[in-house]
Amino acid sequence: MATFIGANVEELRELASTFDVNGQALETTARDLTARVATSSWEGADQQRFVDDWHSRLRVTLLNASSALQGTANLLRQNAAEQEAASGVGGGIQSPVFARGDSDKPGDPEAYGDDMGPVEDWPEHIDTSAETIGDFRVSQGQVGDCWFLAALGAVASQDPEFLSEHIRENEDGTYTVTFYDDGEPVEITVNPNSPANSAGNYGGEPNWATIYEKASAEFFGGDYEDINSDTSDRAFEAITGNSSDSHGELSLSEIQDALADGPVALGTETSQDDWFFLDKVDEEQIVPNHAYVVTEVAMHENADGDEELMIHIVNPWGPGKTDEHGQSKWGDQWLTEEQYRENFDSVYTGTVG
Repeated sequence: MATFIGANVEELRELASTFDVNGQALETTARDLTARVATSSWEGADQQRFVDDWHSRLRVTLLNASSALQGTANLLRQNAAEQEAASGVGGGIQSPVFARGDSDKPGDPEAYGDDMGPVEDWPEHIDTSAETIGDFRVSQGQVGDCWFLAALGAVASQDPEFLSEHIRENEDGTYTVTFYDDGEPVEITVNPNSPANSAGNYGGEPNWATIYEKASAEFFGGDYEDINSDTSDRAFEAITGNSSDSHGELSLSEIQDALADGPVALGTETSQDDWFFLDKVDEEQIVPNHAYVVTEVAMHENADGDEELMIHIVNPWGPGKTDEHGQSKWGDQWLTEEQYRENFDSVYTGTVG
Protein backbone atom coordinates (compact mmCIF):
# COMPACT_ATOMS: atom_id res chain seq x y z
CA MET A 1 0.00 0.00 0.00
CA ALA A 2 1.40 3.40 -1.05
CA THR A 3 2.08 5.89 1.71
CA PHE A 4 1.31 9.55 1.06
CA ILE A 5 3.93 11.88 2.45
CA GLY A 6 3.42 15.64 2.27
CA ALA A 7 0.40 17.85 1.99
CA ASN A 8 -2.59 18.39 -0.23
CA VAL A 9 -1.50 21.35 -2.36
CA GLU A 10 -5.00 22.71 -2.95
CA GLU A 11 -5.84 22.55 0.76
CA LEU A 12 -2.65 24.45 1.58
CA ARG A 13 -3.55 27.18 -0.90
CA GLU A 14 -7.10 27.40 0.42
CA LEU A 15 -5.72 27.72 3.95
CA ALA A 16 -3.31 30.42 2.73
CA SER A 17 -6.23 32.37 1.27
CA THR A 18 -8.07 32.13 4.60
CA PHE A 19 -5.03 33.50 6.45
CA ASP A 20 -4.70 36.30 3.89
CA VAL A 21 -8.35 37.34 4.11
CA ASN A 22 -8.29 37.45 7.90
CA GLY A 23 -4.95 39.27 7.97
CA GLN A 24 -6.32 41.94 5.63
CA ALA A 25 -9.48 42.17 7.76
CA LEU A 26 -7.37 42.92 10.84
CA GLU A 27 -5.49 45.61 8.94
CA THR A 28 -8.78 47.20 7.88
CA THR A 29 -10.08 46.99 11.45
CA ALA A 30 -6.97 48.78 12.73
CA ARG A 31 -7.51 51.61 10.26
CA ASP A 32 -11.22 51.91 11.07
CA LEU A 33 -10.63 51.94 14.82
CA THR A 34 -7.88 54.54 14.45
CA ALA A 35 -10.33 56.80 12.65
CA ARG A 36 -12.97 56.27 15.37
CA VAL A 37 -10.46 56.99 18.13
CA ALA A 38 -9.41 60.21 16.38
CA THR A 39 -12.98 61.50 16.13
CA SER A 40 -14.26 60.47 19.57
CA SER A 41 -15.90 63.24 21.62
CA TRP A 42 -14.38 61.80 24.78
CA GLU A 43 -12.07 64.32 26.50
CA GLY A 44 -9.83 64.43 29.51
CA ALA A 45 -6.79 62.72 30.99
CA ASP A 46 -8.26 59.21 30.71
CA GLN A 47 -8.99 59.82 27.02
CA GLN A 48 -5.42 60.97 26.40
CA ARG A 49 -4.01 57.91 28.16
CA PHE A 50 -6.26 55.67 26.08
CA VAL A 51 -5.25 57.41 22.82
CA ASP A 52 -1.58 57.07 23.70
CA ASP A 53 -2.06 53.38 24.53
CA TRP A 54 -3.96 52.83 21.29
CA HIS A 55 -1.23 54.33 19.09
CA SER A 56 1.75 52.91 20.98
CA ARG A 57 0.48 49.41 21.82
CA LEU A 58 -3.01 48.28 20.79
CA ARG A 59 -2.92 49.42 17.15
CA VAL A 60 0.59 48.03 16.71
CA THR A 61 -0.56 44.68 18.14
CA LEU A 62 -3.35 44.48 15.55
CA LEU A 63 -1.00 45.37 12.69
CA ASN A 64 1.60 42.87 13.88
CA ALA A 65 -1.09 40.15 14.02
CA SER A 66 -2.19 41.13 10.50
CA SER A 67 1.38 40.92 9.25
CA ALA A 68 1.86 37.52 10.94
CA LEU A 69 -1.27 36.09 9.31
CA GLN A 70 -0.29 37.33 5.88
CA GLY A 71 3.27 36.12 6.38
CA THR A 72 1.92 32.67 7.28
CA ALA A 73 -0.16 32.75 4.10
CA ASN A 74 3.04 33.35 2.11
CA LEU A 75 4.74 30.42 3.86
CA LEU A 76 1.79 28.12 3.13
CA ARG A 77 1.89 29.06 -0.54
CA GLN A 78 5.62 28.41 -0.63
CA ASN A 79 5.11 25.00 1.02
CA ALA A 80 2.45 24.20 -1.57
CA ALA A 81 4.81 25.15 -4.39
CA GLU A 82 7.62 23.05 -2.92
CA GLN A 83 5.28 20.10 -2.45
CA GLU A 84 4.19 20.44 -6.08
CA ALA A 85 7.80 20.56 -7.24
CA ALA A 86 8.82 17.55 -5.14
CA SER A 87 5.95 15.53 -6.60
CA GLY A 88 6.75 16.43 -10.20
CA VAL A 89 7.40 14.14 -13.15
CA GLY A 90 10.39 11.82 -12.57
CA GLY A 91 10.00 12.01 -8.79
CA GLY A 92 13.08 14.18 -8.34
CA ILE A 93 13.12 17.20 -6.06
CA GLN A 94 13.23 20.33 -8.18
CA SER A 95 14.35 23.81 -7.16
CA PRO A 96 11.62 25.39 -5.04
CA VAL A 97 9.56 28.05 -6.76
CA PHE A 98 8.94 31.31 -4.92
CA ALA A 99 5.25 31.16 -4.18
CA ARG A 100 4.21 34.78 -4.62
CA GLY A 101 5.25 35.94 -8.06
CA ASP A 102 7.42 34.47 -10.74
CA SER A 103 11.11 34.56 -9.84
CA ASP A 104 12.62 32.37 -12.54
CA LYS A 105 11.85 34.13 -15.83
CA PRO A 106 11.21 37.62 -17.21
CA GLY A 107 7.75 38.60 -16.09
CA ASP A 108 5.20 41.38 -16.13
CA PRO A 109 2.81 42.05 -13.29
CA GLU A 110 -0.53 41.05 -14.70
CA ALA A 111 -3.14 43.70 -13.99
CA TYR A 112 -2.55 47.38 -14.60
CA GLY A 113 -6.02 48.92 -14.23
CA ASP A 114 -7.57 51.68 -16.29
CA ASP A 115 -5.81 54.55 -14.51
CA MET A 116 -2.34 53.02 -14.90
CA GLY A 117 -2.19 54.10 -18.54
CA PRO A 118 -0.74 52.26 -21.53
CA VAL A 119 2.32 50.04 -21.22
CA GLU A 120 5.41 51.86 -22.50
CA ASP A 121 8.92 50.65 -23.24
CA TRP A 122 11.74 51.90 -21.05
CA PRO A 123 14.80 53.73 -22.43
CA GLU A 124 17.57 51.49 -23.69
CA HIS A 125 19.57 52.03 -20.51
CA ILE A 126 18.38 53.19 -17.07
CA ASP A 127 20.95 54.65 -14.68
CA THR A 128 21.09 52.47 -11.56
CA SER A 129 24.27 53.98 -10.12
CA ALA A 130 24.55 54.67 -6.41
CA GLU A 131 24.89 58.39 -7.13
CA THR A 132 21.55 58.53 -8.97
CA ILE A 133 19.77 56.32 -6.42
CA GLY A 134 21.08 58.39 -3.50
CA ASP A 135 19.52 61.50 -5.01
CA PHE A 136 16.08 59.78 -4.74
CA ARG A 137 14.27 61.83 -7.38
CA VAL A 138 11.20 59.63 -7.32
CA SER A 139 7.54 60.42 -7.90
CA GLN A 140 4.87 57.89 -6.94
CA GLY A 141 2.44 57.08 -9.73
CA GLN A 142 -1.07 55.66 -9.48
CA VAL A 143 -0.16 52.60 -7.41
CA GLY A 144 -0.91 52.90 -3.68
CA ASP A 145 2.57 51.76 -2.72
CA CYS A 146 3.81 54.73 -0.69
CA TRP A 147 4.66 52.18 2.03
CA PHE A 148 7.12 50.50 -0.34
CA LEU A 149 8.56 53.66 -1.93
CA ALA A 150 9.03 55.27 1.50
CA ALA A 151 11.06 52.26 2.63
CA LEU A 152 12.95 52.28 -0.67
CA GLY A 153 13.72 55.98 -0.24
CA ALA A 154 14.84 55.44 3.34
CA VAL A 155 17.30 52.75 2.22
CA ALA A 156 18.43 54.96 -0.67
CA SER A 157 19.10 57.78 1.80
CA GLN A 158 21.32 55.58 3.94
CA ASP A 159 22.96 53.11 1.56
CA PRO A 160 22.39 53.79 -2.16
CA GLU A 161 25.27 51.44 -3.01
CA PHE A 162 23.27 48.55 -1.53
CA LEU A 163 20.34 49.20 -3.87
CA SER A 164 22.63 49.72 -6.86
CA GLU A 165 24.21 46.33 -6.20
CA HIS A 166 20.74 44.73 -6.08
CA ILE A 167 19.71 45.82 -9.59
CA ARG A 168 21.28 44.10 -12.59
CA GLU A 169 20.79 45.00 -16.24
CA ASN A 170 20.87 41.86 -18.39
CA GLU A 171 22.18 41.45 -21.94
CA ASP A 172 18.65 40.89 -23.30
CA GLY A 173 17.46 44.26 -21.93
CA THR A 174 15.64 42.85 -18.90
CA TYR A 175 16.48 43.85 -15.33
CA THR A 176 16.92 41.61 -12.30
CA VAL A 177 16.26 42.88 -8.78
CA THR A 178 17.27 40.86 -5.73
CA PHE A 179 14.66 40.77 -2.99
CA TYR A 180 14.61 38.68 0.18
CA ASP A 181 12.05 36.18 1.40
CA ASP A 182 12.60 35.44 5.09
CA GLY A 183 16.22 36.51 4.64
CA GLU A 184 16.83 34.33 1.58
CA PRO A 185 17.63 36.11 -1.72
CA VAL A 186 15.03 35.88 -4.50
CA GLU A 187 15.89 37.20 -7.95
CA ILE A 188 13.01 38.83 -9.82
CA THR A 189 13.55 39.53 -13.52
CA VAL A 190 11.24 41.93 -15.35
CA ASN A 191 10.87 43.05 -18.93
CA PRO A 192 11.84 46.66 -19.78
CA ASN A 193 8.36 48.20 -19.88
CA SER A 194 5.70 49.41 -17.45
CA PRO A 195 2.41 51.32 -17.30
CA ALA A 196 2.78 55.03 -18.02
CA ASN A 197 1.48 55.96 -14.57
CA SER A 198 3.78 53.78 -12.48
CA ALA A 199 6.56 55.28 -10.32
CA GLY A 200 9.26 57.24 -12.09
CA ASN A 201 11.39 60.36 -11.86
CA TYR A 202 10.07 63.87 -11.25
CA GLY A 203 9.16 64.16 -14.93
CA GLY A 204 7.26 60.88 -14.92
CA GLU A 205 9.94 59.09 -16.94
CA PRO A 206 11.05 55.54 -16.01
CA ASN A 207 14.00 55.35 -13.64
CA TRP A 208 15.55 52.89 -11.20
CA ALA A 209 12.51 53.11 -8.90
CA THR A 210 10.28 52.05 -11.82
CA ILE A 211 12.35 48.87 -12.04
CA TYR A 212 12.16 48.27 -8.29
CA GLU A 213 8.41 48.93 -8.19
CA LYS A 214 7.65 46.55 -11.06
CA ALA A 215 9.86 43.86 -9.53
CA SER A 216 8.15 44.36 -6.16
CA ALA A 217 4.74 43.80 -7.76
CA GLU A 218 6.09 40.54 -9.17
CA PHE A 219 7.70 39.61 -5.83
CA PHE A 220 4.64 40.29 -3.67
CA GLY A 221 2.22 38.38 -5.90
CA GLY A 222 2.51 39.14 -9.60
CA ASP A 223 0.15 42.11 -9.80
CA TYR A 224 0.41 45.84 -9.10
CA GLU A 225 -2.67 45.41 -6.92
CA ASP A 226 -0.54 43.24 -4.62
CA ILE A 227 1.47 46.30 -3.56
CA ASN A 228 -1.54 48.55 -3.08
CA SER A 229 -1.35 49.33 0.67
CA ASP A 230 0.87 47.76 3.32
CA THR A 231 3.39 48.84 5.95
CA SER A 232 7.01 49.91 5.47
CA ASP A 233 8.46 47.37 7.89
CA ARG A 234 7.43 44.62 5.47
CA ALA A 235 9.11 46.51 2.64
CA PHE A 236 12.33 46.89 4.64
CA GLU A 237 12.54 43.13 5.13
CA ALA A 238 11.88 42.39 1.46
CA ILE A 239 14.43 44.98 0.29
CA THR A 240 17.25 44.36 2.78
CA GLY A 241 16.75 40.78 3.98
CA ASN A 242 17.05 41.98 7.58
CA SER A 243 14.44 42.07 10.31
CA SER A 244 12.52 45.30 10.87
CA ASP A 245 10.29 46.80 13.52
CA SER A 246 6.94 48.59 13.59
CA HIS A 247 6.54 51.11 16.40
CA GLY A 248 3.90 53.50 17.53
CA GLU A 249 4.86 57.11 18.04
CA LEU A 250 8.52 57.64 19.00
CA SER A 251 10.23 60.83 20.13
CA LEU A 252 12.53 62.64 17.70
CA SER A 253 15.54 61.68 19.80
CA GLU A 254 14.49 58.02 19.57
CA ILE A 255 14.11 58.33 15.78
CA GLN A 256 17.55 59.97 15.65
CA ASP A 257 18.99 56.95 17.47
CA ALA A 258 17.16 54.58 15.08
CA LEU A 259 18.66 56.40 12.07
CA ALA A 260 22.10 55.62 13.42
CA ASP A 261 21.29 51.92 12.99
CA GLY A 262 19.40 51.94 9.69
CA PRO A 263 16.61 53.36 7.52
CA VAL A 264 13.43 54.87 8.99
CA ALA A 265 10.01 55.54 7.46
CA LEU A 266 6.91 57.15 8.98
CA GLY A 267 3.18 56.57 8.65
CA THR A 268 0.68 59.41 9.04
CA GLU A 269 -2.54 59.27 11.01
CA THR A 270 -5.77 58.06 9.42
CA SER A 271 -8.25 60.57 8.04
CA GLN A 272 -11.99 60.02 7.73
CA ASP A 273 -11.84 61.64 4.30
CA ASP A 274 -11.71 59.33 1.30
CA TRP A 275 -8.01 58.53 1.58
CA PHE A 276 -7.83 56.80 -1.80
CA PHE A 277 -7.89 60.15 -3.59
CA LEU A 278 -5.34 61.68 -1.20
CA ASP A 279 -6.69 65.17 -1.89
CA LYS A 280 -6.86 66.41 1.70
CA VAL A 281 -4.03 67.81 3.77
CA ASP A 282 -3.96 69.23 7.25
CA GLU A 283 -2.62 72.61 8.30
CA GLU A 284 0.96 71.35 8.25
CA GLN A 285 0.48 70.08 4.68
CA ILE A 286 0.88 66.45 5.65
CA VAL A 287 -1.05 63.86 3.65
CA PRO A 288 -3.14 61.44 5.76
CA ASN A 289 -2.94 57.65 5.38
CA HIS A 290 0.47 57.99 3.80
CA ALA A 291 4.11 56.97 4.30
CA TYR A 292 7.14 59.25 4.30
CA VAL A 293 10.91 58.83 4.07
CA VAL A 294 12.97 60.06 7.02
CA THR A 295 16.39 61.36 5.99
CA GLU A 296 17.58 63.22 9.07
CA VAL A 297 16.83 64.34 12.62
CA ALA A 298 18.97 67.34 13.55
CA MET A 299 19.00 70.84 14.99
CA HIS A 300 17.24 73.07 12.47
CA GLU A 301 15.72 76.53 12.33
CA ASN A 302 11.97 76.54 12.98
CA ALA A 303 9.37 79.00 11.67
CA ASP A 304 10.20 81.43 14.52
CA GLY A 305 13.88 81.46 13.62
CA ASP A 306 14.91 79.40 16.64
CA GLU A 307 17.04 76.26 16.54
CA GLU A 308 15.45 73.07 17.80
CA LEU A 309 15.56 69.34 17.14
CA MET A 310 13.52 68.74 13.96
CA ILE A 311 12.85 65.90 11.54
CA HIS A 312 13.34 66.02 7.76
CA ILE A 313 10.83 63.99 5.76
CA VAL A 314 10.37 63.30 2.04
CA ASN A 315 7.02 62.54 0.39
CA PRO A 316 7.27 59.71 -2.19
CA TRP A 317 4.82 61.66 -4.36
CA GLY A 318 7.65 63.96 -5.40
CA PRO A 319 7.65 67.78 -5.62
CA GLY A 320 5.47 70.22 -7.48
CA LYS A 321 1.83 69.81 -6.49
CA THR A 322 0.03 72.45 -4.42
CA ASP A 323 -3.32 72.60 -2.67
CA GLU A 324 -6.06 75.18 -3.23
CA HIS A 325 -4.11 77.70 -1.12
CA GLY A 326 -0.96 77.37 -3.19
CA GLN A 327 0.89 75.52 -0.45
CA SER A 328 3.04 72.55 -1.38
CA LYS A 329 2.07 69.14 -0.05
CA TRP A 330 4.75 67.25 -1.96
CA GLY A 331 8.48 67.20 -1.72
CA ASP A 332 10.38 67.52 1.53
CA GLN A 333 9.95 69.49 4.71
CA TRP A 334 11.29 69.95 8.22
CA LEU A 335 8.88 69.41 11.13
CA THR A 336 9.15 70.30 14.79
CA GLU A 337 8.50 67.59 17.35
CA GLU A 338 5.04 69.04 17.95
CA GLN A 339 4.17 69.00 14.23
CA TYR A 340 5.51 65.46 13.89
CA ARG A 341 3.46 64.19 16.85
CA GLU A 342 0.31 65.87 15.55
CA ASN A 343 0.50 64.05 12.24
CA PHE A 344 2.35 60.74 12.54
CA ASP A 345 1.44 57.65 14.54
CA SER A 346 3.75 54.95 13.13
CA VAL A 347 7.52 54.58 12.88
CA TYR A 348 9.15 51.77 10.89
CA THR A 349 12.81 50.92 11.38
CA GLY A 350 15.19 48.57 9.58
CA THR A 351 18.85 47.80 9.01
CA VAL A 352 21.01 47.45 5.91
CA GLY A 353 24.04 45.24 5.37
